Amino acid sequence: MSEPTTPSASPAGWYPANVDGQERYWDGAQWTEMLRPVAAGAPTVTVPAAEPEPEPEAAAKLPWYKRKAIIIPVGVLAGIIVISSIGNAIAGGGRSDDADAKPAVTQAVDEAVDEDKPVEVRVPETAGKNAKEAAALLENEGLEVDFSAAEGVVIDKDNWVVLSTTPAAGVAVMTGDTIVVNVEKVLTEAEKAAAAAEEQRKAAEAAIAAMTLGQKNAVKSAQSYLSYSAFSRAGLGQQLTSEYGEGYPAEDAEFAIVYLEQNGLVDWNAEAAESAKSYLDYSSFSRDGLFEQLTSEYGEGFTADQANYALSQVGY
Repeated sequence: MSEPTTPSASPAGWYPANVDGQERYWDGAQWTEMLRPVAAGAPTVTVPAAEPEPEPEAAAKLPWYKRKAIIIPVGVLAGIIVISSIGNAIAGGGRSDDADAKPAVTQAVDEAVDEDKPVEVRVPETAGKNAKEAAALLENEGLEVDFSAAEGVVIDKDNWVVLSTTPAAGVAVMTGDTIVVNVEKVLTEAEKAAAAAEEQRKAAEAAIAAMTLGQKNAVKSAQSYLSYSAFSRAGLGQQLTSEYGEGYPAEDAEFAIVYLEQNGLVDWNAEAAESAKSYLDYSSFSRDGLFEQLTSEYGEGFTADQANYALSQVGY
């Protein structure tokens, strides 16, 4: 037995069945097995035809703005709410009673920037320290360091001593400023001796270059006499100027002697000791006799101090 088609929206009740003279009961959701004969004179109930539901493909063919007319506004509204919430949290959502209080993130950034801000410091005293110690003191104050030396390049900082700084110690500067450290090389004794000898050599060359021909020859003659025998200063001058000696003008002879003295080319004490030894090798002398021979203008012409030094060297 077939059942009549009844729309799902029809209320519960008796409806004509597909059997003549019969009605079937519809419980609002489905047909039941209950049947009854149609009462004589009962009105005919017409069951409205159910509207067909739209096919899926028909719904899919709707324009996007109709298919999502509700979904899109709701999504946009949710996004606006989220963004608004975040903005409120940053701008004032977490604001305390202090209206000027900064958000924690902004405050942390400001503090990080403030740490790099230059501050005023005083240049520390570094004179007399080695370059390594000076650099550590300056860098500890947040200052940059640059070394300056009259000669040489600062590599091993332990071998350089600080003379001064630019700006000077005690001057107010800002962190990040560069301090020029003026240094001088610390020489060993051997290096000092070599440096002194080099300076003497350069001075001698410069002096020789400025000499007249007579001065140059007087210097050569004086050096030759000293290499041959012992002379006092007075005795060498006499030998250079005597008509029986070299016959140089007195000024050229004096120039030669001064040149030898200034350049460390003669030691009058050593000359006196050599002369005393020579006298004793030749003959016997008492202390007083040898002293007289060394100091007399008719003898060697050494000074009293030079003669006493010579006597001490030969045993008197």
